[in-house]
Amino acid sequence: MVKLTPMMAQYMKIKEQYQDCILMYRLGDFYEMFFEDAVEASKILQITLTSRNKKGKGESIPMCGVPFHAVENYIAKLTRVGKKIALCDQVTKPSGKGIVERDVIRVITPGTTFDENILDQKSNNYVVCVMKYTNGYGFAYSDVTTGEFKTTILQDDNELAAELMRIRPAECITKTELIEKLKGLGDMPVFLYEKNEETVEEMMFSYLKETQKTNLEHIQGVQKYERKEFMPLDESCIRNLELFFCNHDGKKNGSLIAVIDQTVSAMGGRMMRKWLMHPLLDMHKIKARLDRVEKFVKDSTLLRQMREQLDQLYDMERLLSRLSLGTGNARDLVAMKQSLLVIPTVKNLIEVDLNPLNHLVDLIEKSIIEEAPAITSGGGMIKKGFNPELDDLLAISGEGKNFIAELQQREIERTGISSLKVKFNKVFGYYLEISKSNLNSVPDDYIRKQTLVNAERFITPELKKYEEKVLTAEDRIKELEYELFYQVRMELVKEIKAIQKNADVLAKLDVISSLAFLAVENDYVKPEIENGRGLKIVNGRHPVVEKMADDFVPNDCLMDKTSDFVLITGPNMGGKSTFLRQVALTVLMSQIGSYVPAESAVIGVVDRIFTRVGASDNLSKGQSTFMVEMTEASYILKNATDRSLVILDELGRGTSTYDGVSIAWAVTEFLHNNVKAKTLFATHYHELVELVDKLDCGINMSVAVRENETEGVVFLYKIVKGGVDKSYGIEVAKLAGLPNDVVSRAQNVLRELETKHVNTNQSAPDQIAMFEREHQEVNSRERKILDQLKEINVNNMTPMEAMKELDRLNQLFL
Repeated sequence: MVKLTPMMAQYMKIKEQYQDCILMYRLGDFYEMFFEDAVEASKILQITLTSRNKKGKGESIPMCGVPFHAVENYIAKLTRVGKKIALCDQVTKPSGKGIVERDVIRVITPGTTFDENILDQKSNNYVVCVMKYTNGYGFAYSDVTTGEFKTTILQDDNELAAELMRIRPAECITKTELIEKLKGLGDMPVFLYEKNEETVEEMMFSYLKETQKTNLEHIQGVQKYERKEFMPLDESCIRNLELFFCNHDGKKNGSLIAVIDQTVSAMGGRMMRKWLMHPLLDMHKIKARLDRVEKFVKDSTLLRQMREQLDQLYDMERLLSRLSLGTGNARDLVAMKQSLLVIPTVKNLIEVDLNPLNHLVDLIEKSIIEEAPAITSGGGMIKKGFNPELDDLLAISGEGKNFIAELQQREIERTGISSLKVKFNKVFGYYLEISKSNLNSVPDDYIRKQTLVNAERFITPELKKYEEKVLTAEDRIKELEYELFYQVRMELVKEIKAIQKNADVLAKLDVISSLAFLAVENDYVKPEIENGRGLKIVNGRHPVVEKMADDFVPNDCLMDKTSDFVLITGPNMGGKSTFLRQVALTVLMSQIGSYVPAESAVIGVVDRIFTRVGASDNLSKGQSTFMVEMTEASYILKNATDRSLVILDELGRGTSTYDGVSIAWAVTEFLHNNVKAKTLFATHYHELVELVDKLDCGINMSVAVRENETEGVVFLYKIVKGGVDKSYGIEVAKLAGLPNDVVSRAQNVLRELETKHVNTNQSAPDQIAMFEREHQEVNSRERKILDQLKEINVNNMTPMEAMKELDRLNQLFL
């Protein structure tokens, strides 16, 4: 067995407690990593992997290290790839006897980092904790950088997936039984945290205390919430409407939040995301928000002045968190003071519940230097005049330059050595340096300190006495300045609740004025909110697409109790998908209290927005495109109500034509007859047009197209009344650059198929007769198949049932 040195024994003992972390162990001016940690970290950080005891008789130990003064940069790289880091430092001063004590002072994880290089100022950095409960899942999430801590109970896997998509945590902690499930529900790192806590709140709080190594005073309590308090946004809705990120690259640019977030503060940006994640369901609360936005819309001077003031805010929430956790510095105190100074002007602009905390402002103003250093241990933070003892010590230290200059001049005159210098370094302190050519002139009272190649260093009793006085003063200055900084910091921490309330009020003001600015800049209109089931949008626009298009074509959406199922047919690339999404986004925006992109809008409050859009698969879960499509459709049919908004952009396209149209037909009937939700259904199944014409509350709409010999096919992007029976798919393929030979062949095939097309305009007997005519010449095996037709009671079949039966028989012929 290898015998460990005392230092490595200490390392191993600490590592045993933090096996799931990369342990950074402070040795002198470096943080060192050993064994597997060193191998892994060296690859991630792209630093040299060396070894300890390389030339000795013992076992060689893999080793790498990073400078202590730059450690945050390296920690950031590790957390970005989902690693946890235990930062181990000296906790006692060297005594010369034995090894110094070391311990982990902080655990940094992807969800608990304060590193500004990692954090998005306008996004929260959440840790999620999930536990299995008998009635579902205990679910908690917290942002330790702001003090937010919320918890709820989720009923099933769908709700769990939706909350994870909505929150998008930086990391997740859980117990063994849920590790694999949670790894399959998102791309966040999932860490095992096996504790005896019985509730998700206790487990989460325990984890945060372990990582921060201090009291969590800035977390003022657990806020319990229920999903029914707000409009739930499921995973499909968030993804399909591209609320927070663009589907094709996962980035913010191109999403709804990128357009509507015009906030000027980090706190406001985070609040905007929360509002978008939690659309309101109460009509009165929605109207109250809209009225507050309207006040700024109607008063351009107030809007401009308010945004100018809010633009001066620092991130009060994260400043407060750092200061309360002991990681903040004097600059954070100054930034907090400057933020509090905004409050009196804001209160003069608008009646709002804010506390200027004048006593804190005065304290920080009197105590902390404006351009304070980032490090709290080196002094230079406290203003003169704040503390008499400090002033005296600073005077002693300040006299040093004059004393040194006078001493140097005196000694030059006394010795006649013109090159004599009084110098200082951390190893030898103060000394007189004399070149070797002048050593004969050195006085007898000089005491030799060090010999160099070209010079020698000396001290004198007078210089030694001064050194002790100055160095003692400088040490005391640093110690006293930190004590004074700590006192000021604790005075601020006493006002945590008041500061957090101020931050909340200011963040909401930022969102309200931001929404007003958005409305003014983009010609949005205040929606009229009602509790009815109607939806009337005149000249509505897509808030994101209109930013990218020079000539966006607006469209109306008029739905009421007699027309709450709208089928939209028409060409590819004609604007059906954009229309569906812009209606859903308009409703969503109105329910967060925003003006909307339209000429006018009357919105009946919806309880949910359901979306089934496009084709995608989930191979990691063993789900084909069609399975995903059917799963999403099933979820909608089971959960939508008559107060919901449903948008379906294609359905049944992942299987055979007859299977697909049959499914689309049945879903249409079920939504109309049973669910009764406001539904917009875009499809290429023209067979549904006749069905919808017969529905009591169904209407047909289509995308207008101009077609002539000169221009060919021109998409007008206008939604008009009536259905169409043409998709112009080949024309779109031609526009996309498909080779002419392929286009020509496709047109020929289409004409051939259209002559044989069986659709629901024919009665069931007519369809069977056509089938028989197409198969006059058959062999004996096929004759048996045709004999099956005799057993079909065509008079009792619907057209759709006949289509499906013929599809089955056709497959037998192939």
